[in-house]
Amino acid sequence: MEEMSAAATNARNLSPRLLRLLEVLARSGEPVKIDALSAALNTSRRTVFRELENADDALAAFHTSIVSVPGKGLMLSGDGETRRKMLDGLTPPPPHSISKRERLLRLLVALIANAGEVQKLFYYASVLNVSESTVSNDLDELETWLSDRGVGVTRKSGIGVQCLGTEEALRAALVSRFMTDGDSGGRYYTASFGFPGEDIETGVREILRRKKDMIDWMTSESFSLIAVYLMVMVDRLRKGRIVTRGRVSGQGSMGAFQNALAEELATETNNRFSLKMPETEQRALAEWIQACRSKQDGPLEPGQADRQTRIQSLTMRMIERFDPPIAAILKTNEQLTRLLSLHLESALPRLRGGIALPNPLEEDLIKNYPKEYKKTRRAVKVLEEHLGLPVPSNEISFILIHFLAALAVLGERNIRRRVLRTGIVCVSGIGTSYMLAYQVRKRFKGELEVEVSGYDDTASWTDVDFLISTIPLTKTDKPFVLVNTLLGTEDYQKIQAAIDAYAFTKRDAELPAHSVSLEKKLDGLIGIFMQSRLLLDNFAVEPIKADCSFEELVRFAAERFAPENPEAVRHALMDREAVVTQVVGELGIVLLHIRTAYSAAPVFALIVPEGGVFTQTYFKNTKSCVLMLLPETSPHEVTELMGGISSALIDLPLFLEAVRAGDRSIVQAFLEREISEILALCSGETLP
Repeated sequence: MEEMSAAATNARNLSPRLLRLLEVLARSGEPVKIDALSAALNTSRRTVFRELENADDALAAFHTSIVSVPGKGLMLSGDGETRRKMLDGLTPPPPHSISKRERLLRLLVALIANAGEVQKLFYYASVLNVSESTVSNDLDELETWLSDRGVGVTRKSGIGVQCLGTEEALRAALVSRFMTDGDSGGRYYTASFGFPGEDIETGVREILRRKKDMIDWMTSESFSLIAVYLMVMVDRLRKGRIVTRGRVSGQGSMGAFQNALAEELATETNNRFSLKMPETEQRALAEWIQACRSKQDGPLEPGQADRQTRIQSLTMRMIERFDPPIAAILKTNEQLTRLLSLHLESALPRLRGGIALPNPLEEDLIKNYPKEYKKTRRAVKVLEEHLGLPVPSNEISFILIHFLAALAVLGERNIRRRVLRTGIVCVSGIGTSYMLAYQVRKRFKGELEVEVSGYDDTASWTDVDFLISTIPLTKTDKPFVLVNTLLGTEDYQKIQAAIDAYAFTKRDAELPAHSVSLEKKLDGLIGIFMQSRLLLDNFAVEPIKADCSFEELVRFAAERFAPENPEAVRHALMDREAVVTQVVGELGIVLLHIRTAYSAAPVFALIVPEGGVFTQTYFKNTKSCVLMLLPETSPHEVTELMGGISSALIDLPLFLEAVRAGDRSIVQAFLEREISEILALCSGETLP
């Protein structure tokens, strides 16, 4: 059995053509002439012999081999049962269903792996486990995409398919496709298809971890671009395929930092993979690092005065071309000249290297600001003249953002940058959504007004400019940003990009503020006082068995703190868990939270496991459960109060520690302080 398993493993390393040859021989049971084998595979006799040279190791485990019968051809030794076992052992399992995007990427990998060689459509069909007509249709789609990147695909009927291009162009195309989905421009690498060769990916990531101090300044997208480039580089160097050119812009074009980082990565790569990287490869790597630079200020790069002068000249000429009548005023905008220069610093080598940097807001920017986009296209002609290359619309839309910001300051055509309204969406509308809202308010103070609403409360989404959500939204046409509950660098970048896209508007588009009557203000104030008192009265710290299940925890919480409708509250909490877990392992707590019609009063309570930690695996070693129930009829201020308590779990380490420890006195003192502050605020702001 172990021998059979080893043979099956070896079969994965056999070419599709050889597997087909062995299948023909196994099914025949009689000698097959070489001409018949070559006809079955639509290839030459020489190729048949070359493929069969690699069959011995795989066949040995099945106690069979290929024998030559004089005058009749080739056959497999052994009886029919032996051939059947061999056929079963070498037949690969049915392929899992893959998307068209993944199939196109796999085809591109196979094309570039065989660059310069002619392969039959049958070969690629076998690699992908699809029909030859499907491969042909996929090639139609890839051919134009590759042509735009300097890679050609030729097809000759009866002969096969050949992929041609320089090593530089082939690598750039492969990296670009790994990083982007050719259809939508979205991020693709790290999806279901990883880079072929686990040892390569593991090794490259290990190298980058060791150089963390040199790459901390990069955006996540820059990091991924460099990681994938290194993987492709190692894979191609192992095959003896080396770039031959030096730097595109001459010896002095790269900064000291790019050269130093390229040298460090080259040394690490040589050591890790036993390679000897030539100087041209190291130079190409330095160019790639420059092309993938963050748009933010990176490390200092001495000795670049000439290069900086050229970039500043391009910046000023682009501003002049954008709108000549107001160019003199735009040039006085230091933010525009500085940020546009920084953008060009990374865009120039990126454009020269053919590296695509998708802009997810491209369509919105072009649609919402057609006149400004037209002016930006005019300004970009300066770049095209300088490079001798066309500039794609995704780069133009990035540059448009800089000009829109400058026009907002100038007030040109009554455009201004306004404070946006965003909605934070989760299933319940409290708890984790308020933790998220706190982070957004803190980071984007002065740029965003943040509201929190439930997943089903779509009516509250009407007046927002865009939504921020931890779950996909299907009930609205509003634009939304999908983020993690605990925001990371990439999440902040997504939100900032949305702000930049939607913050520019006409002054007359803003709605006038409306006033609220004194009677409604007084009614609201009474409701706030009553529910605040109930919230304080309902606070409790309750113990529970450490080995309880999640469902047992929910049932206990519902029966203890919602005795009027425990089953309805239990079902609501379990439904919430089915959408996204309420176990927040990063904070060491479980956060049960819902807005519900089945709770008469707001509840904030702690449920703590005996022994200090929940023991079942599902709880991820969390130490306490926070229960928050909010009636649907609660005033806005009480909702804000509950949200402020949630936010404190992130902002106040001492409060979080007290919650995890179940320290009743500290948590109650904090709760009383929050209630006092909200009541004082309401008393001052609600009454005239």
